[in-house]
Amino acid sequence: MKKNAYKIITVALFGLILVLLPMLTFINMPSDPKPFSENENRYLKAFPAFDFESFRDESFMEDFEEWFSDRFFGRENWIRLKNGTERLIGKTDINGVFTEDDRMIEIWKGFDREYTEKNLNAVKNFAESCPDKPVYFLLAPTSQEIYSDIMPKTALLGSQTELLGYCRDLLSESRNISVIDVMTELKKHSQDYICYRTDHHWTSLGAYYAYYEAANAMGFKPTELSGFDIEHVSYDFRGTLYSKTLDDGVTPDIIDYFHPKEDEKIKLTVNNGEEIKVYDSLYFREYLDVKDKYSSFTGPNVPCFTIETQVDGPSLLMFKDSYAHSFIPFLTAHYGRITVLDLRYIRTGYRLYADPN
Repeated sequence: MKKNAYKIITVALFGLILVLLPMLTFINMPSDPKPFSENENRYLKAFPAFDFESFRDESFMEDFEEWFSDRFFGRENWIRLKNGTERLIGKTDINGVFTEDDRMIEIWKGFDREYTEKNLNAVKNFAESCPDKPVYFLLAPTSQEIYSDIMPKTALLGSQTELLGYCRDLLSESRNISVIDVMTELKKHSQDYICYRTDHHWTSLGAYYAYYEAANAMGFKPTELSGFDIEHVSYDFRGTLYSKTLDDGVTPDIIDYFHPKEDEKIKLTVNNGEEIKVYDSLYFREYLDVKDKYSSFTGPNVPCFTIETQVDGPSLLMFKDSYAHSFIPFLTAHYGRITVLDLRYIRTGYRLYADPN
């Protein structure tokens, strides 16, 4: 009798969950058809358009499931519960993130040689288009490479040192390309705060050590660390790796701005593809009040921005990803003009924004 009662209660609870959670999801549905998730730093899936073809090939149902999953009531709490359960049963990585010694490390399995060669050939073609200009290639290592000693010995991990060697071998065929190795320098400082604990980027200090190596390779005398005033602007940064794990057990990060002791006047012109705006600072402090605090370095990702300084120096054209955002401020001591392009957001050809010649 007790056994039957237990089954009835279990079925009833399960049925209640199946009915209640969808009801709560629809009751608490945001009014915005495509709301922005601050934790995931992305717009949630919009409700899919319905037509006979999408219904027939089941793409409508697939998109509907993604839409509903994005709005599921208490979604982050369910994700947090799932991840916590996996940690309790001994899983070493959560959503591709390994946690050890109060540090989250994104797991990198290796690189596709064919895809990498295709990209490197694009770099070589660019260098050939401006044969009289020096071209520099800098590969930013992730924390997995810096802290490889604490990664599980049984994990099948890729070697970014091997990737750097592969890139160097292919690019050495071009006479005007120099490969800058910052991995060696960063590994020397692995005991310093050079990588965020909850985010995949290097810290401002890590970016400084990368700059120090790059400046020497590019023929400049780097500014010594003592030449900066360091401002701690945030003590509660939780970045991209936290968003994947929602693990509150790892200490939040500190964000620092390195201000040159010699006053700099900066003009920052941002082209987001739709409009152009001008600023007098490299830092967007309003982002310190939201989760995406890393975007306080030169702002969010855009197709193009240009920095003009009062330095009587050469111009630099940079093709970058987000690692460059905290790296670029150090370069303003050496260049009169820096044009920064992000090919991930350019759909019309980079020469529309900048000509290397």
